[in-house]
Amino acid sequence: MKRVLLAIAFQFFIVLTVAAQQPIEYGPVQIFGNNEGAAVIYSGNGWQPVTRTNYDYPEALFDQPIPAGWVREYYIGVKKGDNFPHCGSVQLRFWFQWGKAAGHQFEITTSWGVPGESRYQWRRVPTVTDQIALAHPLDNVGYWRLEARIAGCTDYPKPTYRQYIQGVYVKAVDRPAAASAAIPVVLNTDPVAAVIPRYIVGGIDSPISIDDLNGNVGIGTMYPKSKLAVNGDIFAKRVRVTQNAADWPDYVFHPAYQLLSLDSTAAFINANRHLPGIPSAQQINENGLDLGEMNRLLLQKVEELTLHMIEAQAENKALKARVEQLEKGQASPEKQKSKKR
Repeated sequence: MKRVLLAIAFQFFIVLTVAAQQPIEYGPVQIFGNNEGAAVIYSGNGWQPVTRTNYDYPEALFDQPIPAGWVREYYIGVKKGDNFPHCGSVQLRFWFQWGKAAGHQFEITTSWGVPGESRYQWRRVPTVTDQIALAHPLDNVGYWRLEARIAGCTDYPKPTYRQYIQGVYVKAVDRPAAASAAIPVVLNTDPVAAVIPRYIVGGIDSPISIDDLNGNVGIGTMYPKSKLAVNGDIFAKRVRVTQNAADWPDYVFHPAYQLLSLDSTAAFINANRHLPGIPSAQQINENGLDLGEMNRLLLQKVEELTLHMIEAQAENKALKARVEQLEKGQASPEKQKSKKR
């Protein structure tokens, strides 16, 4: 009986655990439509406003606390009436009016006929606070509006080809941090934008971030501090690192080069536990490995070792000749006579 009760209790615990890990949804909250009317997006007109006003952070729409160890994801749902035949897709983007910067860009596909009528299409988006921090870090104003355009319809520039957007909704989903999914990446590369495009993809769990202000790209990391920051493995067929010719260690073979003696090298190794001129394990741990610099240093050590080997070979030849000379001089006359017999 105890075993049965324990089994039931264990199964009940599993059910509670699984239930506790299920996503929690809030909303949707309508931010556009009804009294504002439908937005009509025409082919060939570039980016056009969808929302009639600027909105505060979507984060402000949901005041429920986020459970510890969980993350909150935001989704935009678009209710659309399809009036556009056989062509293109509707692209939407956030636009930050005060910063004159474009934020995350996403896409809803058009459908033909009744199945596309009034369909809700949810797309996950980064938080506005994340977007504005990357789009215009000097501007703390995160008010935004939605803009849209019809893309892929170059054969249909007529104003009669249009897309109705009947409503825009926002919902929030809380998930355990490990279950959070990455946002699909679309770069805002609008060639006819009124301002220089700001390439923003993001959220704290986004796989790619592009800092257009500083020209930095991050993969698997946010806020990259270098031109390319990758948090993970890189597979490549060839990597080319440019070097200054004056720094390349051909100077080791110059007659004026001061080659460190092996005795001095041994003393340095005994004191420091690494080769002279080579970064220590602690330095690598703190600063990382510079591939170009390390290859230069390793080549320098190979060239120094080559000089030591050439010197050792010369000494070896001299010693061998000396030994042969001594052996000839030490041969006795009696042994020479016996060889003649």
